Amino acid sequence: MKTYLDCIPCFVRQALEASKMATGDEALQEKALKAVLLELEKTPLKNKIPPQIARKVHRIIRKVTKNNDPYAKVKDEYNRKALKMYPSLKRTVAESKDKLLTATKLAIAGNIIDFGPSSKFNLDKTIEDVSDQDFAINHFNRFRKALKSSKKIIYLGDNAGEIVFDRILLEELKGKDITFVVKGGPIINDATIEDAKFVGIDKIAKIEVVSNGDPGTGPDRLSKEFIRKLKGADLVISKGQGNYEALSEVDANIFFLLKVKCPLIARDMKTKIGDIVVSS
Repeated sequence: MKTYLDCIPCFVRQALEASKMATGDEALQEKALKAVLLELEKTPLKNKIPPQIARKVHRIIRKVTKNNDPYAKVKDEYNRKALKMYPSLKRTVAESKDKLLTATKLAIAGNIIDFGPSSKFNLDKTIEDVSDQDFAINHFNRFRKALKSSKKIIYLGDNAGEIVFDRILLEELKGKDITFVVKGGPIINDATIEDAKFVGIDKIAKIEVVSNGDPGTGPDRLSKEFIRKLKGADLVISKGQGNYEALSEVDANIFFLLKVKCPLIARDMKTKIGDIVVSS
């Protein structure tokens, strides 16, 4: 997905929020924000995807504030909060008539834990709403069929906390060889290997947890090697907006599972903010 002019205010908002999370020193916050503004001024939008620019923005914040993980506190908070919800989420799946559908919806509900588009969200209400919500793009039957015939699956994780909801879905995919991919380093509240291990994804049978080798969903996601791996999988499950922005034009067997939280994503997918999507 291309970068729009409308993305720029969002990058600036992220920079301000991240700098405040990184340090209480207002002089450093100002320095970081001004450095981001200078970077945005000289960065051409043409042929850039939003995650590539966001990657630069958050690298500047980390460098100026000397805080390698500004979102560490909220990541830990939501990992722990989601783990407390895990038993009730498992019961919800166990008691449902269609376990795969319920687990998929819960995985998408968890996508609300995203400090990129907004730091204001209601997790409990989202879970409640999504359970009764229809897919705005509904390729779920296609997804179910693809899962049955697939042995080698790549699952692209998104955010800390959200990955507990991914664990619910992963545990329904019994017997599949799954590579669960997380970020190679801190960026926003994206999940890393440490987060995946903390919530127990590495303990699920036949699941390998790996990193993409670099913070964010930037250029590495478009590297020939990474695309080759995606194309080599029987099925790719892609969580969240950042992965959609990076991979929406990649020719592979990808299913995008996400909650629409950005007007530009909504425009690109021809959906509305708040919609839930299973799209191939």
